[in-house]
Formats: sequence, C-alpha cells, structure tokens
Amino acid sequence: MNRLAEEQQLWTRYRSGNDAESHQRLFFHYVPWARAVARDVYRRVRIPQMEWADYAQNATVGLLQAMTRFDAGRGIDFAAYAKPRVRGAVFNGLRSFLAESRARNDNNRWHERAASFDDSSEDPLDQMISSVTGLGLGFLLDANATTELLASQSDASMVAEREQMDVLLAGSVARLPEKERLVVTLHYHEHMPFTDIAELLGLTKGRISQLHKAALERIRAQLRAGAEAPQTV
Repeated sequence: MNRLAEEQQLWTRYRSGNDAESHQRLFFHYVPWARAVARDVYRRVRIPQMEWADYAQNATVGLLQAMTRFDAGRGIDFAAYAKPRVRGAVFNGLRSFLAESRARNDNNRWHERAASFDDSSEDPLDQMISSVTGLGLGFLLDANATTELLASQSDASMVAEREQMDVLLAGSVARLPEKERLVVTLHYHEHMPFTDIAELLGLTKGRISQLHKAALERIRAQLRAGAEAPQTV
C-alpha cells in the first residue's frame, strides 16, 4: 500500500469511528509540517517577548482543529486545506498575546496614575477627590479612550461635545510647562509608563509622578477657569 492510500485509510478510520490510533498517527505525521508553517510565521513576524514554543503550540492547536473538521472524502489534500487554518491559529495566538500585553500595560499605567495622586499630607477626603477627578481627567486625555468612546457613540451631539472637549484639552496641554507637557504627551499619547519616561528624560520615577500630578491639576484649573469665564455673544 502506497503512502497516499495508507493516509486515506487512516482518515477513513478516524472519521468513521473516531479511531484514536488513526488520529495519533495522522497527528504525528503532520506535526513537523505544522511546525514548519509556524516557523515561517516566526521568521516573518517576530515578537521579542514571545518564544518559539508559543508559535509551535498555536500551530498544533490549529492542526488539531483542522483535523477535526477535515473531510477526506472530498478528495482535497489535507495540507492545502489545513495550512490557512494552522497559520490563522498562529496569528490568533499573536493577536491574543499582544492584546493581553496591552491590557497589562494599560493596567500598569492606571496604577501609576492613581499612585501619583497619593499624598499622605493631604486630608483623606481631599486625596480621594483629587484621585477620582485626576483619573477622570486622565481618561479624557487618553488617546485610546477617546477613540473607543467616539466609536461607541451614535449621538451626534455627544460626539460634537467630546470633540470640543478634545480641543480644550489640547489647548490646556499646550500651555503646560515643558516637562509637564512632555510627561502628559508621552504617557497619554505614546502610552509610555512612568519608568520609561523617567529613563528617557533622565529623571526618577517619583519625579515623573510629581510632574504628572502637577500637570493634571494645572489642566483641571485651566478647564475650570474657562468654564467659569463669562460667555460673550
């Protein structure tokens, strides 16, 4: 019996009776091929924090899924059928990894923002108010938050109000002292954590935290002054 006929027999046994031995033999036959598909992706799209083993594991997941859905009776070559599914599983793994990394980074940045408002010399109530209003202002400054908020709104008036707020915020940021403006821009627009900003500017992380708090307090004061100014007709 030639190789193709033997493989066809294995597929028939596996699909008709869910034969475990046939499934294992097919799997071990195609694992090296699936790893070669993963290696091609690994060479083209390299993420430093992601190991080769992660690419290979995702390819294996794609292989198993393709084996479950493959119908050998249709006369289609399995490798041709499975390749886009194996590649897709590898890329899905990359996307999940990047999404989780972004979530971790976003979470770390929120912790840094909250910590910058901690001040043991303040009254606890004043400190809480400062933290809540500061984090709220930070949300408005966050470029990602702006994009997601606008995308979720169907009310034209709300979108217009948000766009007007963005203009006011941009003006307030532009009027900040240089170092405060740099911290706000790097943290909210470039999504850099305080540690990286400190290294870039040659300052301590504690100093970056102080500059962040001062900048948001200054922006809040500017916005309040603008809201309280008499409107001209």
